[in-house]
Amino acid sequence: MIWIVLSKMPYTGKSYFTLILLFVLFNCTIAAVKAAENFSLPAGQTAVRTVDLNADDDVSGRIVVSSDESNQITFMIYGPGGKIVLPATTVFSSNFEFKATEAGTYSFVVDNSQSTEDKNVSINYDVRHYWFGMPQEFVLMLIIVFLGVLGLIIYAKAKR
Repeated sequence: MIWIVLSKMPYTGKSYFTLILLFVLFNCTIAAVKAAENFSLPAGQTAVRTVDLNADDDVSGRIVVSSDESNQITFMIYGPGGKIVLPATTVFSSNFEFKATEAGTYSFVVDNSQSTEDKNVSINYDVRHYWFGMPQEFVLMLIIVFLGVLGLIIYAKAKR
């Protein structure tokens, strides 16, 4: 819909500026990865959830387990190449966080193999990306401010 409206606008500096600003704002909304999942884990089984990370990404999250009997499961995180990021721990509710040391696929492993009860697992996490050593949101904000100032300068020159 936005593309149709923009395609009918005359191609002026104002139109290009609007197009760039909309593109940057759209990218800001998808800047950070946030994931939340609830699933049932049958007795005697293991579930693996993966996320692709860049080097230096920060990950923080929470896992919560519930069932009628025992609320405990084994939870661990592996990095690329099977490197242990978070050693296996028995949890029923726990926060976790780590910094990705290298780019690649990281695996969250939820192990219910030692139990005879099905478990309901809730896992959610946030990933903060970094560009040039700064949080991605900050870099995108700087781009928006720069484009805003540039747009004001173009508008002021066009009014003369």
